[in-house]
Amino acid sequence: MAMEARAELADAQRRVAVLEHQARTDEVTGLLNRRGFEAAMESALARTRRFGEKGVLVIVDLDGFKAVNDTHGHAAGDLVLSAVGSILSRHTRDTDAVARIGGDEFAIILTEATLDGARKRVRCLDQLLNYATVPWHGVQIPIRASFGTVPYGPKDQAETLFSRADEAMYARKRSRAS
Repeated sequence: MAMEARAELADAQRRVAVLEHQARTDEVTGLLNRRGFEAAMESALARTRRFGEKGVLVIVDLDGFKAVNDTHGHAAGDLVLSAVGSILSRHTRDTDAVARIGGDEFAIILTEATLDGARKRVRCLDQLLNYATVPWHGVQIPIRASFGTVPYGPKDQAETLFSRADEAMYARKRSRAS
């Protein structure tokens, strides 16, 4: 009876772990979702307050993504999102957090990073994404993205950082459009 109870407990713990993973993971990209990213951002800010660790928040927004869905369908859009997630996760460090935080928007926490170092990394990501295409039924769908980058420190709050990063990203979008 004790062995049976232990087996049931172990099974229940596995199910809970799976549910917790699903609750913080985006099903299309396999990256963190908004909930998971917000927790990672709070942890990064806590480390900053406690240890003085600096970092940079990066927001990535896909340009023209609605047209991909409208022209090629949502399955093609999901493939583009998955490709973007793959590029972002392959070209960031294990200590960084990468997430799809909604729709066509991604976010990255670059831990222990200076603004100059982050800008170099973002230039690399910008080139990788903006030269990438996704094959779909004989067509190459181009990926286009805009980035917003802001450093964070011990006095910063997550909500303010997101607003500042969004502003930087939209400024970048406007500068590309003109």
